[in-house]
Amino acid sequence: MSLDQLLKLGAEHQNAGRLDLAETHYRQALGVSPGHREAYIGLSLVLIRTNRYDDAIGYLSRLLKNGDDTVVVHRQLGLAHAGAGRLKPALEHFLRVLALEPDDPPTLHVVANLQQALGMREQASATFRRAVEKRQIVVVPAAVSPPDFRALFVFAPGAGNTPVTFLVEKARFETNVVNMLHDFDYDLEQLRASADVVVNLISDVDQSQALLEPAQALVERIGKPALNPPKLVAETSRDAVARRLAGTPGCIVPQTHFYQAAELRDRVSENAGHDALPIPFPLLVRPAGTHGGDNFEKMESTAELARFLAKHDLPGFYLTSFVDYRSADGYFRKYRFFYVNGEILPYHLAIDEKWKIHHNTTPMADIAWMQDEEKTFLEEPWSVFGESQREALRAIRDTIGLDYFGIDCGLDREGAIVVFEVNASMLAHGNNSRFPYKTEAVERIRQAFHALLERTALGARAANPPAG
Repeated sequence: MSLDQLLKLGAEHQNAGRLDLAETHYRQALGVSPGHREAYIGLSLVLIRTNRYDDAIGYLSRLLKNGDDTVVVHRQLGLAHAGAGRLKPALEHFLRVLALEPDDPPTLHVVANLQQALGMREQASATFRRAVEKRQIVVVPAAVSPPDFRALFVFAPGAGNTPVTFLVEKARFETNVVNMLHDFDYDLEQLRASADVVVNLISDVDQSQALLEPAQALVERIGKPALNPPKLVAETSRDAVARRLAGTPGCIVPQTHFYQAAELRDRVSENAGHDALPIPFPLLVRPAGTHGGDNFEKMESTAELARFLAKHDLPGFYLTSFVDYRSADGYFRKYRFFYVNGEILPYHLAIDEKWKIHHNTTPMADIAWMQDEEKTFLEEPWSVFGESQREALRAIRDTIGLDYFGIDCGLDREGAIVVFEVNASMLAHGNNSRFPYKTEAVERIRQAFHALLERTALGARAANPPAG
């Protein structure tokens, strides 16, 4: 087979999503012509799409070293570094793309997202506005051509959003992203043409409060089927969830109260009474709008809480009752499920000796029994959560009412579900090289998400066929 035929077949298979065949033909092309630029670029894209980021970087770096200082090389290097979690070099390569193609809208959006992820808030805000002014919609092509349908994702620059990168990878639908700005006049016909289904990604009430109402209005004006509508997200702040789930049978839902910083400081001042706080110590404190473990601490006294507040000049805080959810063996266990269109799917089990658990900071990568326990949970979640606990999870699903969201929870020694967090801001990702047994469970979540969008989009098409 000739070089041109191999390259053509590689491209055709790649466009059709047959990545294994595409890789075979690109490698055969390199066998015919070692170092061939088009084969390197095609193969690198396959490697990126199959999460072999460093292999892709190796091929692309050879091109760059040989003077191929072009948009396509820098763009793919940026994608590969971003996929590998190396955001600074990813930003450097995408900035080089902008230098070569000033004001390219898709690149502006990527740069803005990277700046935001790196904490460059002012630069990110300016880049987002510049990007939206150039192009209202960012298009991520489907894994197949033509796409099965189109999904429009509503995103809030600089605020809290549902992490969606993993969820839309390898999708047979076209991903269109519109950035929600306060004072922008959107082209509704363009948005409608880009959407068989609308997915609201704005998920953090504390970070995005001012955007939820205009986002709901925009979604309604678009007039297409909408998932996770902003008006429902608005009811998922930490304190609102605690109120809504209070009294759920089989659940312990810790009291949660939000305070503006000034009010909370007054309540812990020396002049405040002993009953100034509605929650007894020990209690948990965290800045509003945060989801990781940074600045999330257990307080044993008013004095300790006052010292914490003095160190953190932030606008608002949550106080939450501390529940000792330690298992009988002395370890703490935090379970995460995702709710997808009514399904309840396990995502991970984190085990540690400390109460504040994050999967990536546990010792689980080095302890076989912990991995075995997580694997069992992922494969047979309802052997860990019995029927009464499963019913409690269903009750939480029905109360929250979103199409896609997550829950972090524990089990106390009596078997009650201890609810830590319930919202659409939780992360699902596919970077599980240290825990390969997680891949199947995580992929189930992605496929369920794809199926949710497909049913919604194609159902709407069937109900409203095009005229003529």
